[in-house]
Amino acid sequence: MEWHDLSPERKIQWLLDSGDTEWGWVIYRCTYKPELQGAWESFKNLVEYRTRKTIADSDAPDIAEKLDWAWVEDHELEGASLSELKRRFRAWVRADTQDSPCDIGATPYENISRYTYFIQVDEESLVSCLREAGVDLHGGHVNIVRGWAGSLPEEEMGESSEGLVTEDWMKIQASMVEPIFYAELYDDTWYTIYSPPPHVCVW
Repeated sequence: MEWHDLSPERKIQWLLDSGDTEWGWVIYRCTYKPELQGAWESFKNLVEYRTRKTIADSDAPDIAEKLDWAWVEDHELEGASLSELKRRFRAWVRADTQDSPCDIGATPYENISRYTYFIQVDEESLVSCLREAGVDLHGGHVNIVRGWAGSLPEEEMGESSEGLVTEDWMKIQASMVEPIFYAELYDDTWYTIYSPPPHVCVW
């Protein structure tokens, strides 16, 4: 069976069989207002529930055993900039891959979604998921960030590109934190679906 014929869950299973030990993005909480604590807990629980239900109903239920949405909660991340989050993410990747034969500093894991992208949930995105009936992932958004993308090197900057940064983040529908988007997201896909903020990408 060809890669494009596989279900998202089967694609993740193939990646696990090929050497990935876990799958799932790092998710950074960047808002800590007391009045949003309940919303945050509901958001986390809903993401976990929807993911595991999707997996259980799929043709690769065993991938649930290696699912790891890596939730990071640290009050120092209140209002954290993308630069700070990238710094933390890169340090985490290096620590998590220290036994890998690849040099993560020289060759980022461009085709491993877990080590390429991360999710930021700031106040704006968490509030966007709130409805009278509770948290709605289809109605809200989160931010997804390319952890190894940054400003253009000085030698690559011309007059027309002064201050230009790469397309390193975008808003995505919160319901896209799920197996299908995880399995399909890599560099080529990013540039195909990229929606510049404030627009929200809907998969």
